[in-house]
Amino acid sequence: RIAEKILRKNPKMITVLAPVVAYIFTFMCGTGHIVYSLLPVINEIAIETGVRPERPISASIVSSQQAITACPISAATVGILAFMAEATNYTKVNIFTLLIVCVPATLIGTVIAAIAVIKKGKELADDPEFQARVEAGLIEDFSKKVKEEKKVSKEAKISVTIFLIAMVGIVLLGAVSGLVPTLADGSKLPLTTVIEIFMLVAAAAMILLTKLDSNKVLDQPVFRTGMFAVVLAFGLCWLVNTFIGDQSSFITDNMSALTNKYPWIFIVAVFIVGAITTSQSSTTMIMIPIGIALGLPANVIVAGWIACIACSSNYFIPASGQCVAALAFDSAGTTKIGKFVLNHSYMIPGLVCTVVSVVVALLIGAVVF
Repeated sequence: RIAEKILRKNPKMITVLAPVVAYIFTFMCGTGHIVYSLLPVINEIAIETGVRPERPISASIVSSQQAITACPISAATVGILAFMAEATNYTKVNIFTLLIVCVPATLIGTVIAAIAVIKKGKELADDPEFQARVEAGLIEDFSKKVKEEKKVSKEAKISVTIFLIAMVGIVLLGAVSGLVPTLADGSKLPLTTVIEIFMLVAAAAMILLTKLDSNKVLDQPVFRTGMFAVVLAFGLCWLVNTFIGDQSSFITDNMSALTNKYPWIFIVAVFIVGAITTSQSSTTMIMIPIGIALGLPANVIVAGWIACIACSSNYFIPASGQCVAALAFDSAGTTKIGKFVLNHSYMIPGLVCTVVSVVVALLIGAVVF
């Protein structure tokens, strides 16, 4: 509801504002599936304002995935931090430095991608398909729609507060290593374990303080998609790691000859693997260890990781749930997958977002790491 108020106050800027709001949604939640709740609002405001819905919707779908690399609790972030922590030559990479690189890189990419599609396609007044839908009575007159203002419950505010406190705690421990508990053998508690502990305690606190029926959690769409992602990540990782484990020396020997001369080839390789697996977490688990084994600079590995998350996993081949759902939410019929599959609405914002984010990450990472 807060997001809707922001968008309705600046309807003419929806093509830029909607992707930024979608970015914040994912940043706060750790999954791009949260964008589903925003898509009907974007579609409604765009049609009311006369803006082609394809523009804000396609850019928002891209930005909702971009923010995964900027979220300290996403599965992909936890994965890359775990691998970097185990490597002795990447000590400067922690959750704090990773966010310093990823947040501005992905946010700048999001804004530039939105600007890139601000004039994409025909205006609604000149779009024959939209006009045909209007004449057929298929387009709802949103101006006559009664908008009910529902109060935010006390329990909802408590839950959000607990979640924010947990996120701040995770980032704080990631930035100040002295705050991380030391184990009996002298080693520090792994940051991935810290994230798990904070999130589980936060979830327990929410249920206890709000007196929520925990059985209802199992029916929530975010929980279901999250568990699906866990199974998907494990399955793909086991399958691919079996192959990579057997061929690791061949892969590293041949890739090292190229990456030593052209480090950017690793970024392209991550992009391709992401397009094939269609899973950001799985691509993280598969490709980051290879980048570490090759001894690539930290900024190249992180930039490659952003390339995977930003576009190839979900948009180069538009098979993700978000891409398909957006087609249905666009009642004007402007968001499409073309005859040749790859000529779809997400390609331009996706590629622009990827290129800009990777370049910015390389530049900032060269300084930070």
